[in-house]
Amino acid sequence: MEQHKSYWEHDSIVDKIKKKYKELNQWDEEKAFKYIQDKLHEIEEKHKGVGTYGITWIEDHNKPLNKKHDEAMDKVNRSFKTKDMTLLYDGMAEFENVIDEIVESYREAKKLSEKYEVDINSIYWDQELNAYVVKKE
Repeated sequence: MEQHKSYWEHDSIVDKIKKKYKELNQWDEEKAFKYIQDKLHEIEEKHKGVGTYGITWIEDHNKPLNKKHDEAMDKVNRSFKTKDMTLLYDGMAEFENVIDEIVESYREAKKLSEKYEVDINSIYWDQELNAYVVKKE
């Protein structure tokens, strides 16, 4: 009678996981660029029709959120310098999360500008209040 290896055999599963982990984390510049391209496309599709003005708007209007954006981008850049796929994956995950926050934050500021009938560029994040405020110039 033929003996079949059990799927649950400890060594077999551990070896499969190790192999997959090694494949995922081995630096490959082409794979890294492809991953970024795919992730950017995924983010673009997720926010289709929303517009990207909020991404540049936060630079002057929400400093803490802009800092998070810069930190995520820095992580992606460092991943290329250190040739670290894990850092790239983490950086792109942070980047996606911060883009989600930016889109939501810009939407919130836009509603506020409409409510008070002011230009969106007069809305700024106040860190003490932890809210957007209208600043008259």
